[in-house]
Amino acid sequence: MKIFHTISNKEWGGGEQTVFDLSRRQLADGIEVEIFCLPSETMREKFRELNIPIHTLPLRGALDFKSAWKMAKILKRSGDCAVHAHNFKEAFTAAYARKLSGRKDIRVVMCRNLTRKGKNSWLYRWLYRQLDCIVFDSQLAMDTFLSTRPTIDKNKLRVIFNAVVVPENIVAQDVRSEFNIAENEVLAMYHGRLDPEKGLDVLIEAVAHLREKPLRVVLLGRGSDEYIAHLKQLIAEKHVENKIHLAGFRNPVLSYVAACDIGLLPSIVREGCSLAAQEHMSQGHPIIATNNGGQREYIEHGKNGLLVPPGDAKALAVAIEKLIDDTPLRLQMGRQAKADFDDHLTYEHYYSRIQQIYDHPL
Repeated sequence: MKIFHTISNKEWGGGEQTVFDLSRRQLADGIEVEIFCLPSETMREKFRELNIPIHTLPLRGALDFKSAWKMAKILKRSGDCAVHAHNFKEAFTAAYARKLSGRKDIRVVMCRNLTRKGKNSWLYRWLYRQLDCIVFDSQLAMDTFLSTRPTIDKNKLRVIFNAVVVPENIVAQDVRSEFNIAENEVLAMYHGRLDPEKGLDVLIEAVAHLREKPLRVVLLGRGSDEYIAHLKQLIAEKHVENKIHLAGFRNPVLSYVAACDIGLLPSIVREGCSLAAQEHMSQGHPIIATNNGGQREYIEHGKNGLLVPPGDAKALAVAIEKLIDDTPLRLQMGRQAKADFDDHLTYEHYYSRIQQIYDHPL
């Protein structure tokens, strides 16, 4: 079988890395892979590493028939194949293209990695009928989608947690030397987008409650210049310049994650399956996360991490303090996090389930 992946974003991010990792794994399995993406040099340059065909399309969504015609021509001359769309905008193009190609045998599947309510307009009802399978990254994401009672065959829906590729031999970066962090200080880390919805303002306020504790927090990631300036100002106002370090974007991020003691996920919006949380779990770190999203499906409070209400700086500070003060508990939670990751969150677990939707979408 040949798999066509679609990518409609201009910039490289977590979703694009997920497609890259999946494509690379499929190629290793002897599966042909081709990419439909925007005419973005960033995307083309990255996917050239895989030495696979890359087709550029506008991919503008429900009214973009130009992309559908071009995709249909390619699908029509392909053998046994499936189109894997990674959002609804791309799914419209894939569904139109299958119709135009006259190939009813082509499977069209979609991944939904957002926690959003389902739409139920006539156009979306039509699309739901065309799709062979929709994969959600958490039960929460699927339940939220279904909360508006969209007209869709529920047998087409699946929940498959996202996953990260973990190299066999990770060399931890010497983060402590870089930021002059003593061995007796607990190193906590957030990595991801630096954005207001990630709860970083709340995290800074929580750290302000812990000025006297042996704690350092490193923030990894990119953000707008305006928000970075805001974070720097807030750090100064809270007098925690010696506690919080803005480290910018780092790659490969797992080598930095491997160097810390605690993972932080203080998001104030509902997320599905956080790849950042899984990266910490893969390295044997307990996670302190908000309890408003899919985190509750893989982080068990008091067992492999701690869950706190979103936006509650005091509760977040109490959770961090608990793991600072109780080293045996912190280490035990970390061991359990690693055990849980190895049990049901590895990339091979994810990959085997994804492959099933191509062969047996229902």
